[in-house]
Amino acid sequence: MNVKIFHKIIIRHFEETQSFIDKLNDEIILQKPLMDGRPLGEIVLHMIRSLEFYFTGIVKEEWKPLSYNLDEYGYEKSIKELYNRVTSKAVFLLEQISDSTLDEEVLDFSRPATKAEILQEVLEHSLHHRGQLSVYFRLLEMNPPVIEYII
Repeated sequence: MNVKIFHKIIIRHFEETQSFIDKLNDEIILQKPLMDGRPLGEIVLHMIRSLEFYFTGIVKEEWKPLSYNLDEYGYEKSIKELYNRVTSKAVFLLEQISDSTLDEEVLDFSRPATKAEILQEVLEHSLHHRGQLSVYFRLLEMNPPVIEYII
């Protein structure tokens, strides 16, 4: 897979995820629809900060975990601003990745992986949490966003 394809897929993913971010408000961010689950806002923050972690790591080789604490980002405005900042940064960083960069191997995790594999896992991780948000929205008696799939 080449970087142009990744770029297109990631931009579409960010646009689709925006529809989840747009549904946030100060009330639901703190909701915890499952007794043993995390608050909805914390899941959103984890998803956003993970995007930033991986894109920064892939381009700058800085693998520093980032805070996703509701004490720091516990309001609709903060989370929406963070999402816009992170996705803009991710697009900027993605533009610095070349096809040869995708073949580079990273040894900092549980197993060696190419940067292309890490980008794919970033999308899988984010999609996992979008699905989780869809369930949370339904448990809160809200309709999750509709994603216009190809098929």
